Amino acid sequence: MSTQITLTIPDDLYRQAQQVARAHQRDVAEVLVEAIVLEPGIKEQVGAETAVDREEAAFYRLHPELWQKYPGQYVALFQSELIDHDEDQLVLFQRVKQKHPGKFIWIAPVREEPVEEYVIRSPRFVENIP
Repeated sequence: MSTQITLTIPDDLYRQAQQVARAHQRDVAEVLVEAIVLEPGIKEQVGAETAVDREEAAFYRLHPELWQKYPGQYVALFQSELIDHDEDQLVLFQRVKQKHPGKFIWIAPVREEPVEEYVIRSPRFVENIP
């Protein structure tokens, strides 16, 4: 599948693409498509953001089932599926990182509520007035 777009590129870049296309008896558009490569950092950043969002959504969706089966344990999700669980977070982390090196794995505790609520009390200073 392809998407057709209009792209403005510098003249010298187009001339270089024309030369390569002529030399290899190819279309200029094909040469330019092959030449376009996303920088590694860009591709990984986009993938990481979507992986985080996907796994977080899966955790919320699966939470009722996880709470029934694994209360108080830690769970690991990968590609929206439960892949492992353990009572010890570090042991779970080491195990899933060994099985899935370099991949984003969602590891979270299974509590009664999927998101833990924190209440932070603020001190108040009262001035003694005689």
